[in-house]
Amino acid sequence: MKKRRGNKRKHIMFEERMKIEHWLDVHIPQREIAERLGRSPSTISKEIKNNSVLNRKTGKREYRAYKAHLKASVRQREKKVQCFKLSQPEYAQLRKLIEERIPQGWSPESLSSFSKNEEHGFQYVSPKAIRKWIQKRRPHLERHLFWKRNNRRTGPKRKKSPFLDDTERKTMQEREELFPNINNEFGHWEMDFIVSKQSSSVILVITERLTKLTKIKRLEKRKNDSVNEAIFSLLENEVVRSITTDNDIAFQHWRVIEKQLNTSIFFTDPYASWQKGLVENINRWIREFIPKKTDLKLVSEELLMSIENYLNHKARIVLGGYTSYEKFCFLKNGVRIHSLLFDLPEKVS
Repeated sequence: MKKRRGNKRKHIMFEERMKIEHWLDVHIPQREIAERLGRSPSTISKEIKNNSVLNRKTGKREYRAYKAHLKASVRQREKKVQCFKLSQPEYAQLRKLIEERIPQGWSPESLSSFSKNEEHGFQYVSPKAIRKWIQKRRPHLERHLFWKRNNRRTGPKRKKSPFLDDTERKTMQEREELFPNINNEFGHWEMDFIVSKQSSSVILVITERLTKLTKIKRLEKRKNDSVNEAIFSLLENEVVRSITTDNDIAFQHWRVIEKQLNTSIFFTDPYASWQKGLVENINRWIREFIPKKTDLKLVSEELLMSIENYLNHKARIVLGGYTSYEKFCFLKNGVRIHSLLFDLPEKVS
């Protein structure tokens, strides 16, 4: 495959479109055209599909370089207009909202989803438009975006848990059989620990799968009885159809919790943390404020409450611009409650 000369942004140039037109007229296959131009077959296929025009005489669509280049130029110009429409006067309230909530940990995707929700009274703006506006007009806000605030990799895999030989434990396959529609049902929870080598204290994190509502509690020690008490205190008044967790030895008295909450507890396969990916992702967000190697004994209850409020009262794309708290209250009690505005938690130094 020969090296392709092109612009820095990798857009198809007019000269390439002239070649595509000629080769299509002599019936050269699209895959061979892609190879000649040093492009991927999908790029050439998308170019022909998006930029072909209707020939009124023949009634068929055909590819013509000049018209294709014109259509592509118009499309690029419209994208630029969309990216900078936040500068227009009618978006003043949305600009104010962005400047308030980006420092509080909201992402451009969350803000875009929030604006798309008609109940909030804003005009929709894409995440790309928000990022472009921040980059060009409010660069001081970039430091508040996630990957600017947090740039840590995940830690090593856990060692094999000693109670894997318990054949009565319910597996993920059994969960799929009992709850085939689990992704659309309210009341299914995921559970995990945040631990530290600096102390014996741990943080218990429990998340509801459908609404993403999160409950956080610190335990002085990871003993079976104290773990069961904490789980029961967090979930005793909630709808609990199932709980999914890993093979941590602290959960070896799982039968007690099943009986207390009248639910089913399912265990992920060994070394398959992705099977409870939601709570793992929540842990990543918590780690932004409580980094690894932090002595968890020194983490205040006020900080844990602040983190919990931040997670539960931030608009989410997957929830259609609602917060986890709003969605949870609606599904549990059938009432619409608006979330409060909370500041971004302070990071443990």
